[in-house]
Amino acid sequence: MKLGISVLVLSAALLGMSLAPSTAAATDYDCADFANQAEAEEYLLPGDPYNLDADSDGIACEDLPCPCSSTPGQGAGGGSEEATPEPPPPPPYHLKMSTARHLSLRAARKFTRRNPNVTTTRLGACQRHGERRVGCLATALGETASSRTTCRLRIVVRAVNRHPKATLASTQCSTRSTARLTAARASSAMRARGAEIAGKQVALDYLERQSRTSFMGTVEWTQRPAGTSTSKEECFALMEAALTNSNRVRVALIETGCEPPVTT
Repeated sequence: MKLGISVLVLSAALLGMSLAPSTAAATDYDCADFANQAEAEEYLLPGDPYNLDADSDGIACEDLPCPCSSTPGQGAGGGSEEATPEPPPPPPYHLKMSTARHLSLRAARKFTRRNPNVTTTRLGACQRHGERRVGCLATALGETASSRTTCRLRIVVRAVNRHPKATLASTQCSTRSTARLTAARASSAMRARGAEIAGKQVALDYLERQSRTSFMGTVEWTQRPAGTSTSKEECFALMEAALTNSNRVRVALIETGCEPPVTT
């Protein structure tokens, strides 16, 4: 009797197991079961048994909000795509001294072509003030028969967006006379100026060179005082004759006066 009961219990148990659904068959997922795309990606198994990848692109539930899977197809067994590395940034630009000198000389020559008083250009020393900044000095020269012009130039070379450019920062020009005043021209100019003062011809009494372009001298003459019948008085004028930049002689009156003649 006991044997018959045991057989019946075992048969019932086997029948119950055959009628109960399996766990894999009973559990089914769709995209609505997950809070975000990354969570759905974890259930994207080989073969996609839950039909989470409708378009078969290796990404589960693409319409779900992020957080998202960073590498598509991980759950589906697809190969991950490696991100293309960004190229390294270019090295910092370094302005070469040779480039700075070349551009500075071009800027100085451009100044010379535009300035009629100078004709030649000389590049001087250059000094670095940074990786992309160099300062240079240059000289522009010009000479005529009577003068010499010298211009001091300061040029700055800067590299902006890796493109160097020279700028003329400052200029300082000076002109000096190179002509020489002769004694003959100085004395002639002094006698002419004395004749204007005396109203008649005068005699050159004294002439002395002061510099390359100037003389000091005196002229003398005699005159009778107006309204008198006394003896004539002796007059003089002390002057300076100097050569101007235009190669003319300028006479400046320093002192003039008259004295009665000395009698014995």
